[in-house]
This record gives sequence, structure tokens and C-alpha cells, in this order.
Amino acid sequence: MLFWIIVTIIILLAIGLIVYWQLILAEGAYLGAPLVALLYDWTAERYNKIKEFEWEAEDFWVGEPLAERLRHEPGAMVLDVATGTGRIPLTLLRQPSFRGRVIGLDRASKMLAVARCDVINCDQQVSLIQADAMALPFASDSFPVVTCMEALEFLPNPTAGLAELIRVLQPASEAHPQRGWLLTTQRIGWEARLMPGKTWQTEQLFEILSRFPLQYVEIQIWQDIYNLVWAQKVRP
Repeated sequence: MLFWIIVTIIILLAIGLIVYWQLILAEGAYLGAPLVALLYDWTAERYNKIKEFEWEAEDFWVGEPLAERLRHEPGAMVLDVATGTGRIPLTLLRQPSFRGRVIGLDRASKMLAVARCDVINCDQQVSLIQADAMALPFASDSFPVVTCMEALEFLPNPTAGLAELIRVLQPASEAHPQRGWLLTTQRIGWEARLMPGKTWQTEQLFEILSRFPLQYVEIQIWQDIYNLVWAQKVRP
């Protein structure tokens, strides 16, 4: 009898650890895009408070560098994939030199609803759409800048998702050398080790990026759990 009680306890603990890993540590990454979107929708109204965004730091690390890369095209269109509560649109709108437009795309409807409240007075510059990051509803070579922050590991296939970001990115050219910038992130926190197939070590990431027509690839130290990844698309 005692043996079966111990076995039952071990099984329940194992199930509990698996559930904790899948839902808390991996945030549903292995359970499909619909569940990931649902988990984010559950926390949408609290998301900004949970993340504790510091807008000055956001502008310094993200908004200002993006605006600088668009300084010769201040009216450019930017695509922000997995926009969530509008992090990228908001930091770009705070940049005096940016006079372009941002399309924010996300699968989570309630996250988009929070974003709409924050950009309600900026509808001339920001459009928010609900769509799948794995099948972006845009033609190839459409956007001079594409961003995707803290989201690749939650896609069904992160490498294919990266390829989709690069597909819609306009390549730099002699006439427009400032175009073609990709900004994304690399998950590096301790929990990244518990997400095999969803996260990459730095050497792996460089190898994957080398498969695409990219130049000026830079992995930049940023947060405890994420690095920034910059690259510029060129004609193959």
C-alpha cells in the first residue's frame, strides 16, 4: 500500500512539474500558437505592469536606434510582428524624427485591445491587425524595417518564423542603403535551457542567420533574459 502511495505521489509531482514547465516556464510554447495567444490574452490588462517597462530605457535601446536607422526615411513604414500591447509603436512615436507609420501585428486579440487604447490618438501613424506571424499577410520585400521582440521562441517553428520576417523585409540597395533592418531578440535566460528547439545558443543563432542574405549581424547585450539581434537584409 505504501509503495503505491509513493508511486502516486511521484507521478503527481512529475505531472505538476511538466505542467509548470509547459505553462509557466515555456509559456505554452510547445502547446501551439492558439494557447500562447490565450495565455497572453489572460494577462493582457496586467501585461505592462508585469513587464515593468521603463520607457526611457525602451527609447534608448530600441526607439532611438530604430529612428536613427530611418533618419533618411522618416516617413517609412515599419512592421512590428508580435506587437503585443504596442511596445514598438509607442517607442517610435516618442521619437521626434519618426514621422512614418507602424503596422503592429499580433495573434492575441486582447493584447491588441490594450495597444489600441494606448495609441488611440495616433491612428494616423499606427495600424493594428490580428494575424499569424507564421504567414504574414504581406508581399515579399514590403517593409524597410521589421521588428519582432521577445516572441520567436513562441512560434511553432522559430527558424521558419525568422525566415518569414526576412521575407517581407525590403533589402538595402545603393539607392536606399538605410533600408532592410531587422530587429529581433535572442532568449538567453536560464529558462532558455529548458526550451530546446525554441531557443538558440549564440553560435547556433549566428549559423542560422548566415543562411539568409544578411549583413551587419550584431547580437547586442540587452536584458537578463534577452539579447537584441540586429541585421540588415541585402539582395542575394
